[in-house]
Amino acid sequence: MADWKEHPLFRQAVSFARSSQAEIERVTRELPGLAKSVAKHVPFAEDALAAFYAASDPATPSTQKLMIWGPLLYFVIPLDAVPDFIPALGFADDAAAIAAMLGAVGKAITVAHRTRAREALGLPQAEV
Repeated sequence: MADWKEHPLFRQAVSFARSSQAEIERVTRELPGLAKSVAKHVPFAEDALAAFYAASDPATPSTQKLMIWGPLLYFVIPLDAVPDFIPALGFADDAAAIAAMLGAVGKAITVAHRTRAREALGLPQAEV
């Protein structure tokens, strides 16, 4: 192959990078509004928004950012294992994905990220 840019593996990598960026843009666009709209009914909305702020923070290591974006995208996409409109069970799978992510990279979510999430959701600040 004369031009390495024409190689199928290179094209696949470029395609993946574009789709990943599109997914990050979707989370960035939709998550704050979704978290605010479900905050009263979904106990992990604050955690999801704090994780979003951690993933958006340039100081957060890229490996931890990657582990955060997947569950956030799963939370934003309306089609998932258990549809979100099912009472009491709708967000159970989303909660499990968020909980697993928090267990893996929870230390990346700082007090500043949590404070910002509480402010965005209109919640009182936590006692220190």
